[in-house]
Amino acid sequence: MSSIPYFAFRCAWFLSLSIVCSPLFPAGQNQENSQANASSTTGSLVVHPEFESAGPFSEGLAAVQVGADQGWKWGYIDRSGGFAIAPQFDEADGFSEGLAAVRVGDQKTGQWGFIDKRGHFAIAPEWDHVTPFSRGLAVVRTGNVITGKEQMIDKQGRYVSNLKSGVVLPCGNGMTLVGINVGWVEGGVKRHFGFMDKSGNYVVKPAFDDAFCFTEGMAAVRVGNADTGKWGFIDTTGNFVLNPRWDFACPFIDGTATVALAGSGKKKWGAIDTSGREIIPLQYAEPLRFNDGLALVSNTSYSWITDDVGKTKIQADAHYSFVDRNGSRPIGSQWRSAYSFSQGLAPVMVGDSPGGKWGYIDTRGRFIVSPQFEDARPFSEGMAAVLIRDHQGEKWGYISR
Repeated sequence: MSSIPYFAFRCAWFLSLSIVCSPLFPAGQNQENSQANASSTTGSLVVHPEFESAGPFSEGLAAVQVGADQGWKWGYIDRSGGFAIAPQFDEADGFSEGLAAVRVGDQKTGQWGFIDKRGHFAIAPEWDHVTPFSRGLAVVRTGNVITGKEQMIDKQGRYVSNLKSGVVLPCGNGMTLVGINVGWVEGGVKRHFGFMDKSGNYVVKPAFDDAFCFTEGMAAVRVGNADTGKWGFIDTTGNFVLNPRWDFACPFIDGTATVALAGSGKKKWGAIDTSGREIIPLQYAEPLRFNDGLALVSNTSYSWITDDVGKTKIQADAHYSFVDRNGSRPIGSQWRSAYSFSQGLAPVMVGDSPGGKWGYIDTRGRFIVSPQFEDARPFSEGMAAVLIRDHQGEKWGYISR
């Protein structure tokens, strides 16, 4: 599926939604406790497993892929499991603002466009890469990620901004993020960023080398190039509230911002509060994504092993757990595989791959849906995609929240 480009949508996933041992409690206790909080339908199979791949529900529809007998095509089902849009696309994303990105043709030569909920092309496929619509705009690219031309389009498919000559991104708070004097430099794109008000007047002059929209009265901005520059936070007058000292920073959400410092060539991630105080130590390999008050974090250890032919190699052993905004681990146990919380539940795997089973825990670590699936995805709009194995093989279906 299409991916988020470098610039404005780079941290979008922080605002919305892995991987990895043993149950938090003995099996009997898990099942008993889960009954107290689970609805009578939580975990019930509501869409029969018959798909080769399955995406999350968005705006009432989910993108699913059918098998070889139907050409490995993607279509969209409704909550009953029936096809609302027949399988006909070579790749498909979820709906956003009434439109969904789909690809026609193979990965190398296919083109992306946007369909409406009737399955008709609202914007014809003509790009090599697209992003979902957000606030009425989508980024599209012609060519590859290094030399291709990125532009913004509106929902009529009209170009509204050329990202090589300028950036105009509505932030949804009366401010517009503007990038000017764009040029290619070693290591990426060079821009100068500032902010305009509703009248088109600069309230923060374009003086920064990268920036995100304002959230909670502050905006993350970078001073210096992508390799050696530092990130800090400014207020709406353009003055620094938190001086640039991090190697990367994302916007504040609920008083917490994810930041990183580079150590031994690799970023170490943690979180700060609005005063800049480190509330979660910068020690994790992945950025923190808080959902339902908890963020999935990983700890990886390395060891030398000898394989069957006597060759010595290094092996990474990853463990995942959840931390709250104070950095404590209210659940406590670690998992070999997991996804972030969504709608109060998180998919976790019990046991090592490939024999491990997936179930769903609540924010207290209790199993609400017992481990039974070959794979599982977060809930969205009250439904979650799960992989089920039977005598005919493995297929994706959906369970209810």
